[in-house]
Amino acid sequence: MVNHLYKNFLSNSQEYKASENFWRDLCDKILVKHQGEKHGWKVWLNVIFLDGSPIYSLISPDSRKGIAINQDEPTEDKIIFAAWMDKFGPIDATKDFVEEIVISCELSQESAKLAEELIQIWVEGNTLYENMEQLIQEKLI
Repeated sequence: MVNHLYKNFLSNSQEYKASENFWRDLCDKILVKHQGEKHGWKVWLNVIFLDGSPIYSLISPDSRKGIAINQDEPTEDKIIFAAWMDKFGPIDATKDFVEEIVISCELSQESAKLAEELIQIWVEGNTLYENMEQLIQEKLI
């Protein structure tokens, strides 16, 4: 059995805000743990439609890295989780693009653990884009 969190986030504004806060807190915990502070990471893509895509995102302009988290409404009693690497840009006149990890899931305790593990590896800074692609494939098999 999967332990979904905020199952009605698309129809309940309080649950939507709680979901945003969940992802913010998870990312903040990772950033503080691995860098002692946020080290240039800041909120990225503005949420306009409140559809969970993205529900939360961060960018580090210094390292040209991004994190985008898409959340879907639960439809199944199993872990629904996908992740991939992408390039987004241009972000400014001097830096052509951001390499980002994109996570798309139905939020559950189980999917949050997978997301946390992948975000930690990406934030640590020593894993290249191509290596993250391979790691994601290994984790999701």
